[in-house]
Amino acid sequence: MDISVIIPSLNGRKYFDEFLSSVIKECESTPYKAEIVIVDDGSEDGSMAYLESTASDILKPYKNIKKGACSARNYAVSKSSGRYLLFLDNDVIIEKGFFEKIVPLFNDSSVGAIACAGYQYDSRQQIDGIKLLKFKRGFFRFTSNILNKDMKEGLNEYLSFGVQGAYFACRKDVFNEVCGISELFEPYLLEETDLMYKILKHGYKILYQPDTKPLHKWGGTIASKVSPRTKYLSVRNKYLFNFIHLHSKKLFIQFILLNIYRIFKSNDRKALKELYSMRKAIMLEREREKNSSVKTDTELLNFSKKYSREIAK
Repeated sequence: MDISVIIPSLNGRKYFDEFLSSVIKECESTPYKAEIVIVDDGSEDGSMAYLESTASDILKPYKNIKKGACSARNYAVSKSSGRYLLFLDNDVIIEKGFFEKIVPLFNDSSVGAIACAGYQYDSRQQIDGIKLLKFKRGFFRFTSNILNKDMKEGLNEYLSFGVQGAYFACRKDVFNEVCGISELFEPYLLEETDLMYKILKHGYKILYQPDTKPLHKWGGTIASKVSPRTKYLSVRNKYLFNFIHLHSKKLFIQFILLNIYRIFKSNDRKALKELYSMRKAIMLEREREKNSSVKTDTELLNFSKKYSREIAK
């Protein structure tokens, strides 16, 4: 099997006719051998019954044995057969020839993952490009984008320092090497950022494919990006990411000093209390990453800053 499409889905039945159908169509038409492993994450809208009724050699549905997008993705990978993994949300359409644009990029063994140019479903405007790595106000930031219109043209390759979680690809052997998606981030948010940073620190590069055109509807996997639950997880997982990956003593001191005042904010205080209860698991993951990394925080931050100047028009 060349490529496995990994899709976690929670109450996504309303998206299947259009969005999942586009993925099935591409799997059927591509010259690569492809499969779709979709994991239902406890839906209550008839999703599993529909998926089981349409299961085939290409479409393979499973029920998540846990709960959350992180474990759903890991479980899907454990059931997959492909050399390469394409992670999609259930509200994403991929265009004709999508696989032909990304699979050949893995011929370079130094490539661990591929970031896609992404577009908003309704407006067709580009919303995701090259992701930059920054350190601001005591936290790592991966939100800066360089879109296609702002990039220099004609380069042999384009690099990124992160991906949009709704659409990205990686090598399965590299995914396993870095221990997959950390379920400490369960149920969702920043898990793909954690995965990509592990891949970078293990010495692999993330290529950006500017010619891809996936369309993202928003809301199929995470019902509300502004719900109190999502806001809380954003705070908690931001701290969690830094506790695991911030190995530079200088930057870690900045992280502590610049964020002491946040203990007085309710979400921050609640998040830190929860993370304290997870401290043993966090320290184990931190030590594992510290011992297996071949790139440092400072090296990656300096390279991102230098590369952003080189790539921008």
